[in-house]
Amino acid sequence: MKLRVRLVLGAIAILFSSFPIRGVTASSVQPPASSDAASPIRRCANDYAEEEIAEMVANGEDSYEPDDCLLLAHPLTGPMLFNFCQLGDEDWAKFPVRSGVIYQINTTTPSNYPTEPKLELYDDGRLIALNDHYFGKDAELWFWNDGPDRTLHVRASELRGRAECGNSEYTLWLKAYGERP
Repeated sequence: MKLRVRLVLGAIAILFSSFPIRGVTASSVQPPASSDAASPIRRCANDYAEEEIAEMVANGEDSYEPDDCLLLAHPLTGPMLFNFCQLGDEDWAKFPVRSGVIYQINTTTPSNYPTEPKLELYDDGRLIALNDHYFGKDAELWFWNDGPDRTLHVRASELRGRAECGNSEYTLWLKAYGERP
């Protein structure tokens, strides 16, 4: 059984290492510019007033806003419901990972919604994995933490740039498999 687990984990590690990924620094991870003045991109600063946050929620945005950059990532504690409510909207979450554990991060969307989430996984501001909603599938990432315990960040964005607020929701999930060896 242990040999089978090691073979599977080795195959996963080879699979992840076979995809070229360009480096991304924390300073370059910013929302794209928007040409729609009515839907400004949220600032990447931890200085939002309670009134600003209340207005975001009143306008239909998810209750985790503002969360449009790595600095504003919320802890991913279980299934979390998000919306893409403005052009260029992104949702960031963070979660602790333990050494030797496999993690599954995925999104699910209501079947009648056009939402197409794209997921990107970051370690210390560096892009380490990505996946998108393709061929009718939900976006999904698998990650085996073969390094030390640390915190990772996940960025979700709308693949085609839709921002329909009430018609662009998705649920972000995190599952862990296995224990430390």
